[in-house]
Amino acid sequence: MASVARAAGVATSTVSKALREDPTIPPARRAEIQQIAQRLGYRPNPMVAALMARLHSRRRRNDPHHIAWIDLWPEGQEASRTSDFKEMLRGANERAAELGYQIEVHRVGREGTSAARLHHILISRSQWGLIIPPVPREAMAYPLDLEGLSGVTIGTSLHQPVMHRVASNLFQGSQLACRKLRAHGFRRIGFVLSPAMNERVEEKWLGAFLAEQVSWPRAEVVPPLLVDAEGERPCQQWRRRWRPDVVLLAEPHVAAWLARHVRGTPQPAVAWLRRIEAIARAAFAIDTRPDKMGAAAVEVVVAQIHRNERGRPAIPHILLLDGVWCE
Repeated sequence: MASVARAAGVATSTVSKALREDPTIPPARRAEIQQIAQRLGYRPNPMVAALMARLHSRRRRNDPHHIAWIDLWPEGQEASRTSDFKEMLRGANERAAELGYQIEVHRVGREGTSAARLHHILISRSQWGLIIPPVPREAMAYPLDLEGLSGVTIGTSLHQPVMHRVASNLFQGSQLACRKLRAHGFRRIGFVLSPAMNERVEEKWLGAFLAEQVSWPRAEVVPPLLVDAEGERPCQQWRRRWRPDVVLLAEPHVAAWLARHVRGTPQPAVAWLRRIEAIARAAFAIDTRPDKMGAAAVEVVVAQIHRNERGRPAIPHILLLDGVWCE
C-alpha cells in the first residue's frame, strides 16, 4: 500500500480509502489509485482486511446502525399485510439483531414519499444499507438514485434500480413440485397462472413446468393456461377439455374457479407453487421460505457495509434459495 501511495503521490490513508471505495475520495481519483494498485499487483491480505473492516466500522461516525426496509406498496394494496411479507420482515429483523443492526420500515408507497426525498432521508440518517422487498407493478422501475447507498432487493419484481438480489429459486420449486406430484401417482398435471403473475416471476414457474413436460408421455401432457382476472370461463373450458387430475397454481382466485363444479368432470387436486397463509393447510405446496430470504438479504447488505461498497454494483449478484416441498 505504501508503494501504491508513492506511485500515486498521495498518503497511504488515501490509498486505503480509495481501495475501500470511500466516497470522501473523488471518483476520478479513486479510479486512478485503483488502476495504479492493479498495475503494481497490489493484493490485500484477507485477514488484515477483515480486521481493518472491523476497526473502520467502529471508528466511522456515519456507519449505519439501522437498515432501511423500503415498502413501496400504496394504501389499500399493502403487501406487508400478507404472510409472505410478514415472514420476510421477521426473518430480516431476527438476523439484523444477531449482527448488531436494527430494521427501520419506511412505508414509502403509503406515505407518498418521492424517490429523491427517500434518498435524502436515508443519507441524512446514515441508513445507507437498504432492503427493498417485492414491489407492486407500478414500482417495478423505481427511480431511486443509489449514490451513497448499498442495497439488495428480494424477489424478482424490482427491475430498476439494479441491485444485488435475493430470491426463491422458482424454477427449482416448480420442477420439484412436478416431480413430487408424479411420484404421488398424478399423471395429468395442469398449470394455471395469470399473465401478471407470470411476468412478476419472470416465467420461471412456467419454464420449469414446460421443461418437465418434455420427458412425459405425450398422452399425459396438459397445455398450461395463462388467464387474466376475468378468466373463470376460460379456466372451466380448459379444465373440461384437458381433465387434469392435479393443477399447479399460485393465486387463490384461480383455486376458487377450479373449486366450482363443472358438470361431467372430476374435481382436480391442487398443488401450490408458493405457500401462503390462505392455503397453509393445503395438501401439497412449495415453501419458498420468505423468512430465510429476509435473513439472507440482511447478510448481503451487511457484507456491503463492511466492505464500504456503495452505489450500483458493477456486477449484480443473485442469491437463490431452494424451495421445500410440503405435504
